[in-house]
Amino acid sequence: MSETEFRVADAAALLGVSDDTIRRWAADGRLSLHEDKAGIQVVDGRELAQVASGARVEPQGGATFSVRNRMRGIVTAVKSDQVMAQVEIQAGPFRLVSLISSEAVDELGIEVGTAVYATAKATNVGVEIAF
Repeated sequence: MSETEFRVADAAALLGVSDDTIRRWAADGRLSLHEDKAGIQVVDGRELAQVASGARVEPQGGATFSVRNRMRGIVTAVKSDQVMAQVEIQAGPFRLVSLISSEAVDELGIEVGTAVYATAKATNVGVEIAF
């Protein structure tokens, strides 16, 4: 297996889907699996990246945003005082914590169980090799 090939389980984990979803996508022709030298089913990283790009969640209602890093999730906790609030969000396998004004929490009606989009905009993003 090369550095740009991923086992089904690893590909699924990278996209936040199940192994069965990867296999269904292969059966539907959305991506192709092949066997590596050890006889293990793998997917090419470039092809997986194309599928991942196509799986992006786009804004609804014709809205446009400057922030490209949008993750849909559910609010799991809200801790608020008179000025600031800490909002915890589970977005797929990722736990995100946002500090926003208590006023914004009230205006948006954010509470545990609310479906939200978490957005992140940063001028500095580090990248490491995952495996």
